[in-house]
Amino acid sequence: MLQRLLLAAVLCLIGFSAAGKVCGRPRQVENAVFRPGRVVYNPQDVVTYSCNLGYVKDSGNDKALCLILGNWEHATLQCKRQQCPKPGALENGTVRYTDITYQSIIYFSCHEGYRLRGANESQCLVSGAWSAPFPVCEAVTCPHPQIPDLGRLEFYKPREGNLSFYQDVVQYGCQLNYALIGSENATCRANGTWTPIPECRAVKCQRPTEIPNGYMSFAPYRKYDYKEAVTYGCNPPYTLVGSRTSYCDKDGEWTQKPLCQAPCHVPTPKANVLHNGRKTRVDEISRQQIQHGDVITYYCKNKIEKCAYTVESRCHDGNFTVPACYKKPGVFSVFTTDPSDMVPCPEASQQSAI
Repeated sequence: MLQRLLLAAVLCLIGFSAAGKVCGRPRQVENAVFRPGRVVYNPQDVVTYSCNLGYVKDSGNDKALCLILGNWEHATLQCKRQQCPKPGALENGTVRYTDITYQSIIYFSCHEGYRLRGANESQCLVSGAWSAPFPVCEAVTCPHPQIPDLGRLEFYKPREGNLSFYQDVVQYGCQLNYALIGSENATCRANGTWTPIPECRAVKCQRPTEIPNGYMSFAPYRKYDYKEAVTYGCNPPYTLVGSRTSYCDKDGEWTQKPLCQAPCHVPTPKANVLHNGRKTRVDEISRQQIQHGDVITYYCKNKIEKCAYTVESRCHDGNFTVPACYKKPGVFSVFTTDPSDMVPCPEASQQSAI
């Protein structure tokens, strides 16, 4: 009984000493607000904190208590910014973002040849969800390609639904005797259209002209259709250089005609030379004449090394030059060794010849 009286007396004293003690406003917690909001609070009053819009509780106690001595037992709440799920990769496209928390925006784009189906951006909401479903990148398609008048498709391999995809190629041709003007190929572009298609045009060429020192196959005086051909030849002893056939081309002109090139006279009858893979004297060659493009190989003497080296000379449309190192046999040549019979010079010695 005495103990109870003593305890009551102590509690009375404590209550007396604390009479008139109140708490001011509790401290602010970052990114949070508290309720209720008053100027003063009595002992045992409690305030409750909640995170601001766009923030969620991370850790700590969300309540503060006004103690009887007029001070607060503070809340330890910590709030963090609301976060949305990290976006994955966008197949055939790109996802760009710097953050994935509340109010952040992510942006979507597709690689060339693909188009976006869905929104091109999405924002992180207060709920932690994205505002729009993620899009997909679907391949660009082109419709059935157009066919030019008097033309046809030489190659066309459509996909399902008679469609073509980005960078698919078709090839065009024209009906007989019509010229294809422009590219023979068209490509499905990234915007879903084809590159320009060609034109099929009627082409006529005038009768082709003759060539100097040559002749032309049967070619009556008339106009010629696209790709019609004539054949050329050369009068002996001229040599034909270039394609023997000329065609009526798409610009209404004939393709390049060949040339008839003149033979050459070799003015060194007593020279021992190489011609057509064999050693011979020039005067043993028929009329000392070689055809355009033919090569005569001369033997030249290196007096210092007492050896011989070879120099080629080629016939070019009637022009032939004897190498400067060749020496015409003199009166006493019977007492000297002809260069063609001398030991071949090493390659290093050929440059020092005199």
